[in-house]
Amino acid sequence: MQKIKINNTGEVLYTETLDNGLKILMVPNYKVKNFYLTINTKFGSIHTDFKFNGKNFKLPKGTAHFLEHLLFNMPDGSSAHDYFSQIGSNVNAFTSYDVTCYEVYANNKFKENLSYLLKFVYTPYFTKELVNGEKGIITEEIKMISDNPASEIVYGLFRNVFIKDERQYLISGTIEDIKKMTSEDLNTAYEAFYHPENMFLIITGNFKPEEAVAITINTMKEMEFSEYIKPVLKTIKEPSKVKNEYAEKEMPVDKEKVTVCLKIPKNNFKSLKLTDLELRLYINLIMRINFGSTSLLKEELLSGGIITTSISTYLIATDEYLVQAIMVATEYPDYFIKRVKDTLQNLIITEEEITRKVKSSISSLIMSFDDIEIVNNDIQEDIINYGSYITDMISLYRKLNMETAQKVLGKLNKNISAIHILKPKSQQN
Repeated sequence: MQKIKINNTGEVLYTETLDNGLKILMVPNYKVKNFYLTINTKFGSIHTDFKFNGKNFKLPKGTAHFLEHLLFNMPDGSSAHDYFSQIGSNVNAFTSYDVTCYEVYANNKFKENLSYLLKFVYTPYFTKELVNGEKGIITEEIKMISDNPASEIVYGLFRNVFIKDERQYLISGTIEDIKKMTSEDLNTAYEAFYHPENMFLIITGNFKPEEAVAITINTMKEMEFSEYIKPVLKTIKEPSKVKNEYAEKEMPVDKEKVTVCLKIPKNNFKSLKLTDLELRLYINLIMRINFGSTSLLKEELLSGGIITTSISTYLIATDEYLVQAIMVATEYPDYFIKRVKDTLQNLIITEEEITRKVKSSISSLIMSFDDIEIVNNDIQEDIINYGSYITDMISLYRKLNMETAQKVLGKLNKNISAIHILKPKSQQN
């Protein structure tokens, strides 16, 4: 087992890789009574077109999410939900664009929880009856998503920003996608993406790392896995333009929800020789200074009655682009959009603001280690985005500097790429 210091935090990361390829990452916290287990596969909604074991596959959209639902079913007719409920634990799962995660949160019976989490995830059981039964459940879920403003803010934005990227589609797929789903599709997805070598187990909270590894080895020793064959994902070239520069939709909201978006090619910054993480940190820094909770724009709009809450910013990365969203609820969308445009053309950064934001980020990071769910989630995101958990984050924050920030600012696309607005439903509706 490898023991790695998480620099400048006093915390320790323990790692172990099993003979079957499963990587285990553990950060104990003996100040809490609970523990949080997640087993994750590098398989999300965008992974539908790939080559595996010499064959090309194109799965229905929503396959990863459908598979997540079905894995809770066991061959004896029981459900993983039943088991965890009986021992007083909380079990759940979620699918995102690039990962599927199965999670257990509990405060006792560590061995039972960890062992059964592994057992149900590595016991695929898909019958035609189960698949057909689940179609109705997921169809209803899709209908609820279509009426949910919070979901539409994200999906609506990506639907208008992306032209070829799979993020433009619902993680769950559409009702038509679900109708096409077969047990063969699900078996193909499981075989290709649920090999231990494509997965990782994260454990945070109150537990003993040595015992956790021993339980995992003991639980999996009777499981048989074929030799790992890595799926080769189809490369998609996403155009620099957006699908729709402006879109609006009526939803059950009390005031307009406005999202302004920048679609920024990573190639703009190639000459700066920054890592993907460093680039994200600098853009996040620039956005926090100009649109964050202490920004001049936020104070201006708040005191002027244009907004009643803070401006939200959200950055996602694809292989080729950074998509920066700026979001707010307002009764004056046109004025807000105008002021965002003005601010983007006159972005400012100062040494004082950089120092303040760096100190704030370091403080938040150190405090986050008290929350075992945040730590677990940070490890997951780092592995998916950067290939490994970043244990030297504070040093990276401290290296952020005015000179490089100015260079990033100079190459930043400052023109709005897309605008998406949710409007209150008209009276006749």
